[in-house]
Amino acid sequence: MPPLSQETVSVTVTPAAVKSVRNGHPWIYAESIIRANREGNPGDIAVIYNQKREYTAIGLYDPASPIRIRVLHRGRQTSIDEDWLKRRIEDSIAKRAELAEDISTTGYRLIHGENDGLPGLVADIYGAVLVIKLDTAAWIRHLRIIKDIMTELTAPESIVLRLSRTIEDTPETYDGQIIYGKEITGPVVFSENGILFEADPVNGQKTGFFLDQRENRAMVKELSRGKDVLNVFSYNGGFSLYAASGGAKSVISLDIAHEALTASERNFALNPSLSGCRHEILCGDAFEQMKLLADKGRKFDVVIVDPPSFARKQQDVHQALKAYEKLTRLAVSLTAKGGMMVCASCSARVSSDDFFDTVVKAVKKSGRAFTETSRTLHASDHPVGFPEGAYLKCVYIRM
Repeated sequence: MPPLSQETVSVTVTPAAVKSVRNGHPWIYAESIIRANREGNPGDIAVIYNQKREYTAIGLYDPASPIRIRVLHRGRQTSIDEDWLKRRIEDSIAKRAELAEDISTTGYRLIHGENDGLPGLVADIYGAVLVIKLDTAAWIRHLRIIKDIMTELTAPESIVLRLSRTIEDTPETYDGQIIYGKEITGPVVFSENGILFEADPVNGQKTGFFLDQRENRAMVKELSRGKDVLNVFSYNGGFSLYAASGGAKSVISLDIAHEALTASERNFALNPSLSGCRHEILCGDAFEQMKLLADKGRKFDVVIVDPPSFARKQQDVHQALKAYEKLTRLAVSLTAKGGMMVCASCSARVSSDDFFDTVVKAVKKSGRAFTETSRTLHASDHPVGFPEGAYLKCVYIRM
């Protein structure tokens, strides 16, 4: 990274932006910039001032993003250089020391972007494979330094680069690129609480697996002994394998993507000890298939509903809440008396209060007696440091 004295852009921002940054928010939007001494390039260090030309913070500039500056440091001025970056990454990794020492879990998040003080930068580890995901092109210019630091601190066999959909591929930098070590020709295997899973770090969703639901999966395991379980939006079977590990009698994995269901079958094959649980796959639209199951009178002791994000934009929130309400009604109709319903959301724009209220109201409308047993948020390796960083929420309801 360039020293602070070089390749910087000086930016004056609105009073509202100054207040937001001083309160800990990590983003400055384009419309909050009053003036700049020049047009910054991706990855330039932005020095942020208020209208009195008083220093406020330092960030990373991205001229192509609505989030024009991602704040790296606030408070007393400092040099944002390679030493600074290494210290910040070391701090992030140190927070996961307990996970690193757990030999039963070899897949978890090492850097959680803004929430670890490294906005737009995510790093996940799957055994000997490290995946670096960039949500802003501002980090591309500093990728070599990131790679060198991560190689020194984590000693991976391979490093895979994943890019946000907003970042265009180039011949030099592209999504799924191996930027260090061995080539990866297929899925890699890692362990989570002693259960083996495939991850597809090159082509899979996110960084290859949904690591953020680890703690909820462990809770489902404890609920599943002797139970019939329905896992809706099952993807590659995370909740399904945990249910089987907990002694479930049967599990149905329902997903619209056949390749995801095939991956769930491969994950079961990786764990021969789970063969005592009958596992079925059901391919189709979740809403349609849940209704068909209900029409047939099917009932399950545990119903897990963990859909993808329904609200990519703020204007999607209303429709997202309607979708959660419909899914909850369907889940209620499929949950046996005494059974547990597990409803999750990963839509950041839908607040936890709105999600929980929507689910509970839908259950009340069913007329069935119920008890809400718990609400959960983020896993320990996915901390939340600002309001928009909170996306995951889950509620457990006994019918």
